Amino acid sequence: MILALTSKSRRSSPAARRRATLRRGRSLLAREKARLVAHFRTVLGELRARDTSHLSPEQRAARAGLIAELQRYARTGRFPRNLDFPGISMPYFVDAFGTRCAMAHLIESTGETDLVTRVAATANNAFIREIEGDIALRAWLDRAGLTAAEAARIQPSYCFESKASDCFCLQANGSKDAVAEATVVTVMPELTAKIDVLHGTAPATVMVGDTIPVTVYGSGTYEVGSSLLVGIDSDSTTNVGRPLNPDGTAELTCPPEGKPRISKEDAINAMLAPGAGGGTESCEDYLAKKNAVWGESQCDSGEESDSGCALTAGGSGGASSLLLGSLVLAAATFARRRRVARRRKASAQASTNR
Repeated sequence: MILALTSKSRRSSPAARRRATLRRGRSLLAREKARLVAHFRTVLGELRARDTSHLSPEQRAARAGLIAELQRYARTGRFPRNLDFPGISMPYFVDAFGTRCAMAHLIESTGETDLVTRVAATANNAFIREIEGDIALRAWLDRAGLTAAEAARIQPSYCFESKASDCFCLQANGSKDAVAEATVVTVMPELTAKIDVLHGTAPATVMVGDTIPVTVYGSGTYEVGSSLLVGIDSDSTTNVGRPLNPDGTAELTCPPEGKPRISKEDAINAMLAPGAGGGTESCEDYLAKKNAVWGESQCDSGEESDSGCALTAGGSGGASSLLLGSLVLAAATFARRRRVARRRKASAQASTNR
């Protein structure tokens, strides 16, 4: 059977790739903006519906003013951007561009600039529930006629990863030059698979009938004879495998509830979709065109939570977002330093060999 695959052309000009990247970036930002606007619309309705008869006239007036200010903030559509923690839903009090989150904006609108500056400097990625014990913040909430729970409800998290990326494209390792339909030959000491069918533009060294080593992402059980999709790059020695379910659909790396199935044909086409710089964006775009659910933010749970998108606000049984964020940042910094060191070492060796 011949699949209706995407174009095999893998080369485009740098300018064309930059334009494609910009278009995909704008699309993701537009979806994220829509998610946040919907979040604030829901929260505004909840705040207006609360019984405030127990508040003083001054507190009710302050609260009403802040609700109106939150509505103005939501209408601007200018929200913090998470550029530091890829794939993690991280709150920001103030982002790298100076954009205030909703709570920082509300606090600053009442003249409490020093409080905003201090929180941004000491707990910029904290959830409100993690800093609600701050004396100055508690005093401000009291004057504003807001509870700590309401403040936590106002605060969203910020993420820019689609469900397609979270559930399939990221673990499929972006766009590939070729995709092989393969059958598992050995599981131990390493996973290998025999290539049954090739799609795309495979390197000359890879042919149907070859047995190749495979790196597999996913939580499935791999047995001799089970089926895989294997992404192959012309300039890479790593072949990334993707399990196929018994019904022929691709295995997802997120809970399947509420997610559409991805047929083998669509999985192959998504993995072959030409991406700028080998990224995952075109894979995401392909799946989103097949079913709009894949284009939704991974933060969309169908029911808003005051703990944000993916991380909890800390407490028993879980690490806080501050700790997780610090670990991620440290890991990224360490990886970056290793890459720089390797490049310097390679450069020095090249100079020595001249």
